[in-house]
Amino acid sequence: MQGIRFWVVDYDIPVKPHAKRRAFYRALHKVLTSHEIEADRSTQSVWIIDSQEIAEEIHGIADRYGRSNLYSASRIS
Repeated sequence: MQGIRFWVVDYDIPVKPHAKRRAFYRALHKVLTSHEIEADRSTQSVWIIDSQEIAEEIHGIADRYGRSNLYSASRIS
């Protein structure tokens, strides 16, 4: 598995206003569904994924509704 690239998105969506937070999770769910990703995460604020395209979509949504960082990572061992 050495050398496999992953994308890490960490984000912080403010609790208030609640409508904004709900809108973020609705938009996130649409992205996940469109890529056929099932996730039972309601409060996670980090995604580690092997697709740059999906990571950039999640990052863009999170950045629109709060703060987000996007990192590139490689497995080294």
